[in-house]
Amino acid sequence: MWKGKIWPGAWRISLFLAAAVCVTACGGPEEKKAEVLLYEGEGAASGSAVSGAAVSASDSDFEVTTVRKTTYKEEFSDVADIEYTDKETLYIFEENAVLDAVKVKKSQAVKKGDVLAEYHVKTSKTKLAKQKLENDQARAEFESGLSSLNRELEQARSELGQLRSQAEKNMKRLEIKKMEKQIAAYKKGEKELLSQEKEYASLVQMQKGVKLVAKKNGIITKTASSKVGEEIDSSDKIIEMRSNNKWVLKVEDPESKLRYNMDVVVRLGTDVRNFKDELRGKVITASDITGVEETDEEGNSVVYIEISEADKKKYDFENQNIYVYAVSFSIDDALVVDAKAVYSESVKNTNKLYVMVVENGKLHKRFIVSNYKTEREYLIDQGVTEGQALAILD
Repeated sequence: MWKGKIWPGAWRISLFLAAAVCVTACGGPEEKKAEVLLYEGEGAASGSAVSGAAVSASDSDFEVTTVRKTTYKEEFSDVADIEYTDKETLYIFEENAVLDAVKVKKSQAVKKGDVLAEYHVKTSKTKLAKQKLENDQARAEFESGLSSLNRELEQARSELGQLRSQAEKNMKRLEIKKMEKQIAAYKKGEKELLSQEKEYASLVQMQKGVKLVAKKNGIITKTASSKVGEEIDSSDKIIEMRSNNKWVLKVEDPESKLRYNMDVVVRLGTDVRNFKDELRGKVITASDITGVEETDEEGNSVVYIEISEADKKKYDFENQNIYVYAVSFSIDDALVVDAKAVYSESVKNTNKLYVMVVENGKLHKRFIVSNYKTEREYLIDQGVTEGQALAILD
């Protein structure tokens, strides 16, 4: 890289050359010292110059990069994980729960009803005693009120048998029906009381211990055995299991380089470049087909990749590192420029890109057309040629 600083002010200022400009036309940029004449005005866009006053060499240091011609590849590579398509995750949603034991291991087959883990809930004796007292008081008040209503009803029925007047009997019967409805409505209030008593009984039982059981047959894929003895949060996965052997590969793709139905390479080995086995895969879900990103439980953008059934049987995916590699697109003889050397300005309400070309000790403003860019590089379609030196201005 050439190092440099541009004299502050309008482009109409010009600088006299104090040292020769050295530009390499091959490969990467080289660091040099340069002093150049700086030009502006209508002629600058087409390469002509407007003279101006010179400044000292100490005020004209800047970096220079070279336009490169290469086969440009937009590559993707990342670690992949096995994602079973029919899986279930078991959690503990109780507050103050402590995991006491995990009764299963990874890859173990289990049946519906098998005990997978055990836990208990920490509750203070004071809290339990208070809740029991409140329940007992509520039960006593309910039973007392119900007993009182029943006595009044029995009294009314007794009085009905002693009446002789038909009119009085009819009035008493209406009174009795009203009391019966009142008792029926009162009994409905017991539902909340029963719920509180059940909650208390459950809390007492959870203090002693609770068993986490399998809801269906399956294979254990992951356990929280490392958390035994710890207090569990409701987001902690205690047991993960699957009910069949169907799976796909899951890989994070936040930049959406993988497209639906795209062919990819799956590699098994130490890393994506040092692998033992290589096979083919195909993207079966990606955000580009719907415009909506698919995310995993952690909120990461992901895509899913299918492997043939024959390869699933042939290779050991469970016990090897899995990598996915793909080339999103490739361009032969592409002109590539460092993104730091590309600038933009508004021309007739349109943003146009330009570079500052270093030629014969002068800086020339050149408008360019880019057909692709990343954070680091621009691919140039028009405006520059291979080997040209471009100034990187601070």
